[in-house]
Amino acid sequence: MKILSSFLNKFAAFSLFLLPEYVMAQENSEPSEAAVPEKEYVRATFENGVVINNQTVETPGQKSLDFIIQHRFGRVKDEKDLFGLFAPANIRFGLGYGITDRLVVAVGVTKVRMTYDFEAKYVLLKQTKGKGMPVSLAYFANVSKSSTANDNFLNSDGEYKPAYKYTYFHELMLAKKVNSKLSLQLAGTHSHYNIIDSAFQQHDFFGVSFVGRYKFSPQSSIVIDADYLLNTPDMDKELKPKPNLSLGYEVSTGSHQFQVFVCTADGILEHDNLVFNRNDFTKREVVIGFNITRVWGFK
Repeated sequence: MKILSSFLNKFAAFSLFLLPEYVMAQENSEPSEAAVPEKEYVRATFENGVVINNQTVETPGQKSLDFIIQHRFGRVKDEKDLFGLFAPANIRFGLGYGITDRLVVAVGVTKVRMTYDFEAKYVLLKQTKGKGMPVSLAYFANVSKSSTANDNFLNSDGEYKPAYKYTYFHELMLAKKVNSKLSLQLAGTHSHYNIIDSAFQQHDFFGVSFVGRYKFSPQSSIVIDADYLLNTPDMDKELKPKPNLSLGYEVSTGSHQFQVFVCTADGILEHDNLVFNRNDFTKREVVIGFNITRVWGFK
């Protein structure tokens, strides 16, 4: 009996000695949430939500305020108006707020036709590092309303309706940050005008756009964009919409971005650039413009 009691005491002591090792082994063998690698998203495919005349897949981030000034001088001609710098200009002020890291809403006002607009952008897919999602995908929508005289919005019967002042724009953007220097984006667009000059013979316009950025220093980049209307209306050659092509230089300091560029489109809103651009880059009909953005974070 004493031998059995002594054996049990020694077994209990030995078990207590092994228990911590067993528990640690069990903990190490169980999957840990911290050990599961989290998705790491690619950052700064573009420096800002706008490159020259086009939207990008970028958003300012949650609880961030994004202010933008977009300015277009007149067409470059000669020294009589300092090559367009003293010609009548177009300008837009915009203010956006990041609801989440993926969703931003914004309002703006543009000088030409005194157009007020509301827009929203949502990032559907984000490019990840390594294996995973190879591209970013974002949807952008804009509804704008002109505040000029009602007489400018009469139909063929001379009637006016408030809906005639509204225009709608939709865009689906697919972008990829190829490496730390090069980013590319391709998008499909749809514009709808509730009322438009009868010469166009249509209210809906479909187009494609391209945006590219090559970053050659920590703060500086070369940026380009292009817009092409797919269903060009059958109308007089001089009135037909022309493709837009732009080339610019961008400086970014994190919360500030400055872009200066030469482009053919003298509009600012995306649908106006697609439908109403009459400047032909093959004839050197271009304007000088710049964009200035400032982002404030409130996290």
